[in-house]
Amino acid sequence: MVSSEGAEWKRQRSIATPAFNETSDSFLWIEMTRILKEWFEELDSRPDDSDGSISFETVGDLSQLTLLTQLTILIGASAGFAFWKDDRLALRTILEQSTRVSNLAIKALTPKWLFALSSRVHLPVVSKILSHTNGIYAAVRVHMLDLVSDSRAWVVGRKASQMDAGLLRYLVEANMAESKHRALSDDELLANIFVLLIAGNETSAHAISLAVALLALYPIVQEKVYQETLGVWPDSVSESTTMAYEKCMPKLKYTGATFHETLRLFPTISRLCKVTHSDATLTAHRFTCTATGEVSHVMPVFTVPVKEGSLVMIDILALHKNPIYWGKDAEEFRPERFIDTDTYRWPRDAFFAFSSGPRNCLGQRIALTLGVCVLANLVRRYQITLPAHLEGKPFEEQKRLLLRWIPGVTMTPLDCRVRLRRRDN
Repeated sequence: MVSSEGAEWKRQRSIATPAFNETSDSFLWIEMTRILKEWFEELDSRPDDSDGSISFETVGDLSQLTLLTQLTILIGASAGFAFWKDDRLALRTILEQSTRVSNLAIKALTPKWLFALSSRVHLPVVSKILSHTNGIYAAVRVHMLDLVSDSRAWVVGRKASQMDAGLLRYLVEANMAESKHRALSDDELLANIFVLLIAGNETSAHAISLAVALLALYPIVQEKVYQETLGVWPDSVSESTTMAYEKCMPKLKYTGATFHETLRLFPTISRLCKVTHSDATLTAHRFTCTATGEVSHVMPVFTVPVKEGSLVMIDILALHKNPIYWGKDAEEFRPERFIDTDTYRWPRDAFFAFSSGPRNCLGQRIALTLGVCVLANLVRRYQITLPAHLEGKPFEEQKRLLLRWIPGVTMTPLDCRVRLRRRDN
C-alpha cells in the first residue's frame, strides 16, 4: 500500500479504504476511552514524586498506549480471538520491539544479502544485531499468521459482523476473494497488516508526546483545553467512556486545533520525496521578510520545468512555517490559527502533516480522533507540568530542551518528560 505505484497502488488502496469511515471513528472513540481508563489506573498506581506528581516519560508511555489502540483498530471490538485474549502481553511486547524506530530502520535499510551472509558467516557486532532483528520479525510473522488464521475462520463461519469495525476483516476478505482485482496475496496481506500497525504507532505516539510537552510549556493553552473538556464532561473524566464520539468530537474544537498546531510545528515527516512519472511544470514564487517575520515583498510567479524521472522534495517543515500562509508568528505555538471564523479560514493547502492529494494518509481521521481523545482525557484528569530539572530556566531554554527531536523514520522526540498532577475531579 505504501511502496506500490499506479494501478497496483489504486488496487491496494481500494481494498483498505472502506474500513476508514465514521463507524470506525465511533468505534475507535469507544475503545480508546476504555483503554485510557485502564491506562489512567496504571498511571495512578505509580509511586508519587516528592511533590506528589507522577513522572511521565511521554514517548515510552504513549507508545504502549497507541500500540494497544492500533491493535484494536486492526482487530475490532475486543475481537474474541483466542490468541488475542490469552497471549496479549507477548504479542504486545513483540510488536513494541518490531515497531521501535531503531529495529525498523535496521530491517528496512539492511539488504537481504547481508542478512543471509551474516547468518552463515560471523560478522563482529553486525551478526548479533541482524540475528536479533530477524528473530523479532520472525516472531511477528508467527503472531500475524495466527491472527489471520482466526480471522479467516470467522469470515468462513459468517461471524464477520462481530468484527465490523476492524480493518482486518476487509484485508482478510480480500485475501480470500476470487476476483483478481480485489484479491490480496498472503505476503501482501501480512505486509499491509504490519504497515498499518507501524503507521499508527510511532507516528501517533511521537505527535501526542510533543503535544503533551507543548501543553506543559504553555499553561494558558492547557487551561483552555481543560475548560473545553469541562464543558464536555462537567462531572468527571469517566463520563467520556459513556458519551459517543458524535457528541464529544464536535465540542473539542480547541483541543483539535491544539493537536493540528502540534503537527504543523512538528510534522511526522519533515520532508517528502517523490519521483515524477512524466514531464511537468510547477509554478512558484519568491518572497522576502522583514526582521519581524512579516512578508515584505512577493516577487512575480515563475515556472520550474520538471523532467520525467526527477526527484522532487517537498519540505513540509518549511511549508508549515511559511509566513505567507501562516503569518509573521509562524514559528510560534498558537492553536487559534486552526479555528475558522467568519473572516478567517485556515490554509488547508499549506498543511501537509498527512500529505495531500490522492495519496494522502489513509488513517488521517483515525490519527486526529486518537490525538484529540488522548489529549482531552489526559488534560481533564491531570495537570501537566514541566519536569523539575527545567523549572526556573528561561522559557526559550525550556523549549529547546523539552522539544528536541531527531529525524528518522518519523520525527522522533529526544527527551519529552513531564509531570502529571491529579486534578480534584
